[in-house]
Amino acid sequence: MKVDIKSVKLLSTSSANIELSCLIKNPSRRTFVIEDAEALLKRGGANFANATMIKADTIVPESQKLYTALFKVEITDPLSLLSMGLNMSRWDLSDFKIDARTIVKPSGMSRKILKFRDLPMEKLIEKL
Repeated sequence: MKVDIKSVKLLSTSSANIELSCLIKNPSRRTFVIEDAEALLKRGGANFANATMIKADTIVPESQKLYTALFKVEITDPLSLLSMGLNMSRWDLSDFKIDARTIVKPSGMSRKILKFRDLPMEKLIEKL
């Protein structure tokens, strides 16, 4: 329902761990485990960054609460980062598109693979 950046820990000049806070409503009776997630973030058609999920909370049934997910993000184009500025809160999400692959395991069911290609960032939450 809503995603916010909870924290950013710089690992080097081109990589960081980013913790996201996600408000998720799960009206179903199933528990969901996000087993894997990786993404390629693009800006203006050029590769900007790679993101790999390190850890995510398990989404419990019949709930609406804040969950966290931790991603390692590696910038592939440092010059693009400098031209945008380092303050991520001022970035315009409409400038970004994402190619993503996520594996979700609902309780009592087989794994589901979700794939997105050239998805505008602001539409990502709707699709998930």
